[in-house]
Amino acid sequence: NRSVFADKQLIRLQENPDTIPEGETPHSITLSAYDDLVDVARPGDRVTITGIYRAVPARVVSFRRTLHSTYRTYIDVIHIQKATANRLVNEDPRAEPESEFYTSFDESARTMTATEEQKRRLMELAQQPDIYERLARALAPSIYEMDDVKKGVLLQLFGGTHKQFADDSGRFRGEINVLVVGDPGVSKSQLLQGVHKIAPRGIYTSGKGSSAVGLTAYITKDPDTRQTVLESGAL
Repeated sequence: NRSVFADKQLIRLQENPDTIPEGETPHSITLSAYDDLVDVARPGDRVTITGIYRAVPARVVSFRRTLHSTYRTYIDVIHIQKATANRLVNEDPRAEPESEFYTSFDESARTMTATEEQKRRLMELAQQPDIYERLARALAPSIYEMDDVKKGVLLQLFGGTHKQFADDSGRFRGEINVLVVGDPGVSKSQLLQGVHKIAPRGIYTSGKGSSAVGLTAYITKDPDTRQTVLESGAL
């Protein structure tokens, strides 16, 4: 057996929703990543892709040689650079491999000096007695008042602590869910936009995409192979 196997991943790259005109649907394209580039980009990442744009013929029926008049296009990925400007970063190549923050492919623009400076400033901020109120005021500062709502959303951003019982009788998840209810025009969506801009992998959904099926996963047909596949939702 002289077969050689390699890791391959199909990625759907979508336009940044923040940069497209109002009311238009973002376009997407398929990427093919191989070997060390597999699992580098994760859902919600902002990335800059360098690759080779390819066009390949597609068969009308899989067991016949008849081809479509239009070709199927995709990009062979050569390099992935993550855009981390103005967003929180939760990946660290120095973390333990079992950690959820570990990454094997560090492509950020941060230097060790900047990281140490950030740690020092964070420690200084942590000593402030009014740090809770200061962070709440810094969240969506263009929205006046609504301090209680901002504090709740702030707690959701930080999350809780996963608790695992010693006798393996169960565990508690650390995620915090927030339901914001109010009259129209009281900045509920603007608060979500503020969270979306600073969260590491924040994805803003509304309307059809926010249904139970659209958030988790749904079954669809692959346009190339006509086979039934499981597509991941917004989350």
